[in-house]
Amino acid sequence: MAKPSQNGTSRGADGPVHVLHVTDSHLFAQRTGRLLGLVTYDSLTAVLAAAAAEPPDMVLATGDLAQDGTAQAYAHLAEAFSGFAAACPLPPPVYWLPGNHDEPAVMRATLTCAPLRPETEVVVGGWYIILLDSTVPGEVGGALSEDELARLDAGLRAHADCPALVCLHHNPVVTSARWMDDIGLANADAFFAVLDRHPQVRGVLWGHVHQAIDLERQGVRLMASPSTCIQFKPETVEFGLDPSAPGYRRLWLYPDGRLETRVFRISNFAGCADPDATGY
Repeated sequence: MAKPSQNGTSRGADGPVHVLHVTDSHLFAQRTGRLLGLVTYDSLTAVLAAAAAEPPDMVLATGDLAQDGTAQAYAHLAEAFSGFAAACPLPPPVYWLPGNHDEPAVMRATLTCAPLRPETEVVVGGWYIILLDSTVPGEVGGALSEDELARLDAGLRAHADCPALVCLHHNPVVTSARWMDDIGLANADAFFAVLDRHPQVRGVLWGHVHQAIDLERQGVRLMASPSTCIQFKPETVEFGLDPSAPGYRRLWLYPDGRLETRVFRISNFAGCADPDATGY
């Protein structure tokens, strides 16, 4: 197992570590590429501009960062995050993981320049944060391989004294958008079996569902965040879009293991998705 990155921050040294969670940006090789009518590069940069008003200590980007998995799409992603970092007094590192629309090999080859970081685990402010790959080649739904489950178990065991935040792309719990449940994490029971062996786990964070979720399971906070582009309609059986604006989540991780979080939406964004779309 690779040694976790040690990312000390001035804010995390005497207070909470401030984490920005962004997910599901769905960028294209063409910067003007649209997802159901929405220019996804524009919505991502609008989200990052809003988030830069309160600069975080670090960023977690949890998959489907590209829609077409091309090197050029990831170049646009790197450009957007470089601009974001330049707007922050202390450029925050950006840790990422793949989603089902991504090409992990292309990501590893292209997302190599600061502020983007390749590490899949980090210790910051006394917290252990691990990023998992829940993608299955050729599938929309996800699952954690035996190797990833073993890596999770070993990482939590090695950092038993640190409160932990576990990140992945696919939803490990059912949602109110029932059509998403068939393409969530197929082996969620195995995932939670690992977590249940490690009482220091404080939170699980994911994307994929394009909506805000905040639940609790056995004292563990379970959180999904809005997409930086289109939003999926809750309380549905079939695919539908929600008119809510693109968004992001902030988390504050305290040295004593407390976790606070809040979802934000951008305002005054002119772009909008096709309300009559039946899928993508």
